[in-house]
Parts: sequence; structure tokens; C-alpha cells
Amino acid sequence: MVSVELRNVEKRWKDFKLGINHLKARDGEFLTLLGPSGCGKTTTLRMIAGFERPERGEILFDGARMNEIPPYERGIGIVFQDYALFPHMTVFKNVAFGLEMKGIPKGEVNRRVKRALELVGLRGLEGRYPEQLSGGQQQRVALARALVVEPEVLLLDEPLSNLDAKIREKLRAEIRRVQRELGITTIYVTHDQEEAMAISDRIAVMNVGTVEQIGDALDLYYHPKTEFVARFLGLSNIVEVEAENGRACIGRLCFRVRGEGRLRLFFRPESVYVKPGKTGKVIDYELLPGRVRLKINVEGKTIIAERFLNELPFSVTELPEGVDLEVRSFSIL
Repeated sequence: MVSVELRNVEKRWKDFKLGINHLKARDGEFLTLLGPSGCGKTTTLRMIAGFERPERGEILFDGARMNEIPPYERGIGIVFQDYALFPHMTVFKNVAFGLEMKGIPKGEVNRRVKRALELVGLRGLEGRYPEQLSGGQQQRVALARALVVEPEVLLLDEPLSNLDAKIREKLRAEIRRVQRELGITTIYVTHDQEEAMAISDRIAVMNVGTVEQIGDALDLYYHPKTEFVARFLGLSNIVEVEAENGRACIGRLCFRVRGEGRLRLFFRPESVYVKPGKTGKVIDYELLPGRVRLKINVEGKTIIAERFLNELPFSVTELPEGVDLEVRSFSIL
């Protein structure tokens, strides 16, 4: 296991600048780079892999500078979005390719390929060709091929984006299981917030070439440091208020706060509890599996509440004229 660290890394092209002051994946950690398309996630991964070089700054593996080290000497395994399997080779040959290129003895190749295929649940499919496999199975082959070389660092670039939702959910759990079993330092790129939160030890949220915030899923979700992070990781309520004497109110809805003057309060919809009352009025609702999302007007501001159906003190088909709100968890952006 090794740590991977980026210090003062910059990369420019056309009118875009990627600038990362500091980013570190700890020994054996599953770190995800999360952000919208075009924010620099894949370029960051490619610089770690050695396919692209930073214009300044350092890329370090366990403190050793990697900038001038070619990809094949960095001890990495990489899984691409498009799988990149050889169509004329069987599953076994695809997985064994990297080992055979290194001149590994046949007996050792057989042992390691068998082990890799067992890890990803493909034992018994060694003789099939890629066209005979489902998309999920092809991605497992790509993962086995990356693991079979016994890398110190595993890099995955949007590996599940071409799969349907149910297969994605199953395969991401498999990737996490394998990573934990082997203890490989892993850096994973995705734009899918749910995916990132489900499998990561920590997440680096990226936006327009920078890292906005790094933390575990719950920290980022409930304690974002910027509005971008708050809005990118699920639904959020962000409202501007005037604070005075430790209180900030929107009509009858009040918060105890630190600070004075104009503040921006942040809270998630599931932190909002509702009951019949006079604070606000439900202007719309959306039924979801097992829960309901309410849009509530409070003094001209729209606040979103999300509750399980059995938590509501009233029926969504018979909404009260007014509701009272209680926000049990909030922070100041």
C-alpha cells in the first residue's frame, strides 16, 4: 500500500486551468474525485497515472516524486470507462495480457489470473470472448486485468457510467468489496453523487479545475463549506436571513445562530419536520418511494422538506391550510 499525493499541481489548456494545491489519498484508502463533467477529474487521474504531465507541482507516491516516471513503472492498475478489452482475446487472455508482456512464468500467470477472476466473480468464463459477455461482465474483466498485476495503486475512471442502474449498484459494491479485501490505495472518478457516497472513504469534490472540499460522505453532506458542494450533493435549502441578538427568523420560523447581520443558512430537506400550524403553506408535493417531498412557502421563501410517509401527522391528499416547521440541523455557509 502506498499514499498518493499532489502538491501545487497545475495544468492548463485553452481557457481552462486545473489547479490543485493539495490532494492526498492515504495508504489503503478509497478516495473518490467527484464533480460535474469538465471539472478536471479525469485529467487529474491521468496525471497520477503518468499519461499526462503537470506543468508545475509534484505527484508523489509514498513521498517519492513520480513526475518523470513512465506509467508502466508506477505500480498502477487502471480501469477505463470504455473497458478497452481486446475483442479477439478470451477473458483469460485479456486478463493475462499484462503478465505475459512482463514475461511472468506460465504457472504464475495461471495462478494470478484464476485469483483475479475469482475476486470479481468471473470464474468459469475464462474461455468466452468480450462480445459474449454482458456490459457488467466486461467491466469485471477490465477490473480483473487491472488487479492481476498486483498494483500498489488502483485508478478507476467512470468505470460504471455505461451500465444500467441495477448493475451499477451491484458492481460498485463488488468494487468496494475487492478494494477492502486487497487493501489497495484506490482513486475513483465519477460524476454520480450517490455512487461516490456509497463506496468512498473520503470524497474530493471538484469544480472548475479546483478541489472545493475533501471529507467523508456525511461531513460533506451535512457540513459543506461552499454553496457548490451543498447543491451538488443532493437537495438543499439555502436561505438568506438577517441575524440579530443570536436569532435569525423567516417569519415565525426562527434559528439560534452565532453572528450578526446577513447570513446564509443551509439545511437538508430531511432536517425539516412539519406539523399543522401557521408558519408556512404547502404549495406543492412530490411522492417518492416510501416518502414525500414538500415545497413550503414561508414569507416568500421556498423551503423543501422530505419525510417518510409514516412520519407525517397528516395525509398528503388532505393537506392542512398551514404548517409549522422545525429545522433540527443547520449550518451557516
